[in-house]
Amino acid sequence: MFGFFKKFFSRGNAADPIPFTHDFLLVGQGLAGTLLALELEKRGKRVLIVDDGWKSAASMVAAGLLNPVTGIRLVKTHGAEDLLPAAHRIYADLGKRYGREFFHFVPFYRYYGSEHEREIKAQRLQKEDYGDWLGDDVPAGTLCNGGLGDRLGGFFVKRCGRLDLPDLLKTTAEDFRARGLLREAVFDEKDLTVTGQSVRWHDVTARGIIYCNGYKVRESRYFSQLRWQPAKGEYIELELAGTGKFQAQILKGPVVAIPLGGERWRVGSNYDREVLDNRPTAAVAEYLQRMAQSLFAFPPEAKLLAQHAGVRPAIAGGIPAVGPHQAFPRVFLFNGFGSKGTTWIPLYAERFAAKLCEEKA
Repeated sequence: MFGFFKKFFSRGNAADPIPFTHDFLLVGQGLAGTLLALELEKRGKRVLIVDDGWKSAASMVAAGLLNPVTGIRLVKTHGAEDLLPAAHRIYADLGKRYGREFFHFVPFYRYYGSEHEREIKAQRLQKEDYGDWLGDDVPAGTLCNGGLGDRLGGFFVKRCGRLDLPDLLKTTAEDFRARGLLREAVFDEKDLTVTGQSVRWHDVTARGIIYCNGYKVRESRYFSQLRWQPAKGEYIELELAGTGKFQAQILKGPVVAIPLGGERWRVGSNYDREVLDNRPTAAVAEYLQRMAQSLFAFPPEAKLLAQHAGVRPAIAGGIPAVGPHQAFPRVFLFNGFGSKGTTWIPLYAERFAAKLCEEKA
């Protein structure tokens, strides 16, 4: 995962005469910046996070799903065997630390969209490494006393759950703020000076800077050349009359509906690579509401409660971008997690922090 740290560790050490105020300056307090900051702090590093109040944080509008098998072709996330146990452990530790339950194990029921999809699942199950992830078929109309609109039936994806990202980010922000680890400001690269020994931003002098600021990293002179492929996503919160008894599982059909308690659901999402902003649109909200109603055998009356939008940071190839800049070893990237951030970030943050904190050979 990380094979290119020699430059960073060969320059400077604790005996340097530079009066460092911090070890690392992190840009962005989304899930990536938050978990990485906590992992660095756990290893005795002095960190400071600069964030603009989540104005561009995809984490605040992400579904927070931990789902190991995705897409029409039911592809298992690479490294899921390591990623999911680490995510479960790290989210549980965060819950203990803050006295809150951020992560919830929730059954994930996926509707068949076609007979071809059923064939794909059967083929996947012939592979030994898919048996631990995909459940048996559920005949149409048998789940929830026939109240679901799964006309072709479906199946459960195993080991799934949901992370309450807004609660986690707000809780950790309060902690960081109280301990002087969060500076709420707009980060402008014009104010950044990078040398071979340090980085300086306003009154902060650090050993390194780490960009965790989502799709906004495209504006950085250090990383704009990478093949970024951000995508706007939207979700809505709905009250669907008479659906309280169906809230025992996440429902995945043409859209994903996440139970929020009572008759409330969080429904998303779409992908828009043309318009990259955080403004919700009426047309998408109407589509999501209609698709949410289609998840049930009866069309429940719907009340729109809220709309949200954000831009997912993704990069060509689908693998996160993690590590130092080749020409500027004090400048790091921890970004590009896209729609799988909830799954990827915990283990990546743990391993990246450990690598950053290695003693110089």
